[in-house]
Amino acid sequence: MDPSWLEAVVLLTIGGSTCSGTFVEPSGLVLTAYHCVASGAPVRVETRSGGRAFGRTVAADPTHDLALVEVPALGPAAPTLPLRADDPALGDRLWAIGHPFAAAATGAMEGTLRWSVTEGVVSAVGTTFVQTDAALNPGNSGGPLLDGAGQIVGVVSRKVNADNLSFATRAPLVIELLAARSKPALLGGIWGSAGLLAATRSQQVAGALELSVVVRDRVWARVAAGGTLVGDPTPYASAGLGIRQRLGTGPLSTTLDLGAEIDAEAPLDPSVAARVGLLTVAFGYRWAPMSGEMGAELAFTMPLHGVW
Repeated sequence: MDPSWLEAVVLLTIGGSTCSGTFVEPSGLVLTAYHCVASGAPVRVETRSGGRAFGRTVAADPTHDLALVEVPALGPAAPTLPLRADDPALGDRLWAIGHPFAAAATGAMEGTLRWSVTEGVVSAVGTTFVQTDAALNPGNSGGPLLDGAGQIVGVVSRKVNADNLSFATRAPLVIELLAARSKPALLGGIWGSAGLLAATRSQQVAGALELSVVVRDRVWARVAAGGTLVGDPTPYASAGLGIRQRLGTGPLSTTLDLGAEIDAEAPLDPSVAARVGLLTVAFGYRWAPMSGEMGAELAFTMPLHGVW
């Protein structure tokens, strides 16, 4: 493996997550996985030499989990890696470069994890994916799978919950995307769930399960259903719609949600809700202008989320 290949690989930070990518054109065009940028959050790109800039998703192929991010501030002399036009053979040696668990690369772990290399072989070649036994983990997504000549044979996409079973989208599909430059879909985003505690001025406390959808990291919609935990035993339900502003990037990224909600117990008395999300905990405030009722919200993320 040639160490110079590392210079073409970049670290992507999107909201609270990290991914990998590769310069494929000297103008600053970065190839990555679509699921890395599907939330619509700003994409911060960092090079191994320390260059940083925000990029814009200019093309995408959601079906094959591919995306192109334009970062002109890091061009026009960005180091690039070439794409291989044909598929590798079974048993060929491969190298993967990326940033597994990049957020943990601090303190005693500094200097590791980011721009790390793993080696494997071609286990199988399908219509969409190249299967490999190279060790790949969260943070490797979007990074390159390279052959002995430094050509990209695949873009890391996914793995199954088993040892040595990882998959990268085939390079010929990347070549098709580069030629077509298909625009990303207007819609796309993240969905998730949370537990919710809401306390009102009348000392009633309700607990609920909350489901939410966020479109392009800009518009949110959520519903919650549950019951009163403290106070009169009554069911609790609400539905809301609003806008989101994200502050910062990386593990300390914070979101500010502002919108209107309707309580099922008083459908003619909508409330105005604001919520600040820090890491996986959200703190909110609710005010029903018609009744004057005020309350506080506390939400905690449940292990159910995804992107589309």
